[in-house]
Amino acid sequence: MEERPNRYVLWEMTWPELEAASNEITLVVIPVGSTEQHGPNSTFGTDSIRAYEFALRLAERLYPEVLVAPVMPYGISPHHMGFPGTITLSAETFMQVLFEVVQSLTQHGFERFLFLNGHGGNRPALELVSARIRRELDVIAAWVSITELASDVARRRKRAEVTGHACEIETSQLLYLAPWAVRHDALSPGELLGQEYPHAQWSGPVHVPYLFEEITANGALGDARAASAELGQELIETALDRLVEFIEAFVEDELTYEEEFEDFSEDEDFTEDEDE
Repeated sequence: MEERPNRYVLWEMTWPELEAASNEITLVVIPVGSTEQHGPNSTFGTDSIRAYEFALRLAERLYPEVLVAPVMPYGISPHHMGFPGTITLSAETFMQVLFEVVQSLTQHGFERFLFLNGHGGNRPALELVSARIRRELDVIAAWVSITELASDVARRRKRAEVTGHACEIETSQLLYLAPWAVRHDALSPGELLGQEYPHAQWSGPVHVPYLFEEITANGALGDARAASAELGQELIETALDRLVEFIEAFVEDELTYEEEFEDFSEDEDFTEDEDE
């Protein structure tokens, strides 16, 4: 029988096992992804798979301190709805589900959470729900996107000017984490479409809520043919190294939201702003 890896994963445990391990666990990691098209290059589960597989490796590195919660498989993807199969949640539903997941786990005694994000469209909502969790539940939930942890590596190694979806960066991560989700015989470059407004291209300084079918004909950006497991390894292992450094400091900080606010309010220069 194959030996199970040393990691705490909620789906792989019974409640007595979790109860016995709870004194060792200092952080709950909640992988967050999406179910959306990734061109011809990879499956609808791309973002969720990357987030979950990354979380498993993180739990192995930091065993026994990290518990991996089930992956959130649906994200905020209305801009991909022009491609068949995409499933999206409203921002309100997405945030409420994550809030209630954390709310449930706080009742079992957990106080530190990390949303591990694999989908760019989730970022604004993760910022908002993390702030709400701290205000209302008096626990701390941080969030991070996988690729941003190694953004310098991605910038240095990418070949196409435009990346960010079903590209060589994302596909390389999959080739390292879950190669079965890549369609090796169908890898294609993004078929980019001309954008209507100056300075508002995909990576431009002006942000326009384009639909994805207005940006790319085949649903992809960049050129996934340039992807490699070697690049994926560099991206993922660099990201893991950096996230471990953060977590080691994050779980040692016992300051609660109320305590921090009280300290801040005692500052003689502090005045309440009604517009905040």
